Amino acid sequence: MSALYTQIAVMFLLICVGAFCYKRKMITDSGSAQMSSLVMTIVMPAVIIHSFCRDFDPEMAGKLATSLILSALLLLMSIILATLVFRKDTPDYADKRMCVIFSNNGFMALPLLQAIYGDDGVFIGSINIVATNIVLWTFGVWLLSRASGKSNGGISWRKILLNPGTLGFFVGLAIFLTSFHLPQIAEDTLVFLSNLNTPLAMIVLGVYLAQSNLLEIIKDRSMYIVSICRLVIIPLAAITLLAVLPFDKNVSGMLVISIATPCAVASSMFAQMYGTNYHYSSRIIAFSTLLSAISMPIMLNLYQLVAA
Repeated sequence: MSALYTQIAVMFLLICVGAFCYKRKMITDSGSAQMSSLVMTIVMPAVIIHSFCRDFDPEMAGKLATSLILSALLLLMSIILATLVFRKDTPDYADKRMCVIFSNNGFMALPLLQAIYGDDGVFIGSINIVATNIVLWTFGVWLLSRASGKSNGGISWRKILLNPGTLGFFVGLAIFLTSFHLPQIAEDTLVFLSNLNTPLAMIVLGVYLAQSNLLEIIKDRSMYIVSICRLVIIPLAAITLLAVLPFDKNVSGMLVISIATPCAVASSMFAQMYGTNYHYSSRIIAFSTLLSAISMPIMLNLYQLVAA
């Protein structure tokens, strides 16, 4: 747990660096968008691929399958909770559901998994990102399209299968299943790119927070409801479920880290793409990110107590 607290402290210091740079105009809106694109399209797939650069191990393959099953269960549970809490007559119901369902399992979880579990953590946690991407491009697109009344918001299987996170997983999985060894130059390149994940991702989040009016956020009661669902209710339900199911406890612990993270940045990006209130999503993401500094250590400590 000391590694967890240290990592969260480092991450939030990096967030402060990002906020400072934005306020001092050292990073512009376009610059932060480019950094975000770099993380999602290049750095994050590199992290996933590098975690799969290992010889095939039947035990790890079994853990990967377990992670897929549990990820599907946790996403289904989140969808049900979000649908029950935020009915269709609720203002901005689709954006609220998106923020409750989808966690920041890339930007926030991967650095923590790397720090606490090493490459095994990223290896197992990557399947949660793939499962999230699939649900995001199917259920998420359908939800936002229905809320905005857009007729062109159909499911894009090309984007489901060819987005950077899923492609990185497929490439990494092929390397793992065949025990293929990359040339040293390629592996060293992956290492350098992977090392960019934490600093770049956290600096982008800092810019994101600096763009928000914190006073306006604090006064909005709905922010607390969404954040409690995302940071408390869903992780508690996940901890209860994972504690009673007969699965590997290390795998369950890795998934608790992924599910306990704040609202996904993708919720705002997709809201903008499909014509719902992305400004509202942005405020929720900023607020839940701040609160996660308190909630995540509590949830992970609680899981350790329950799973012991």
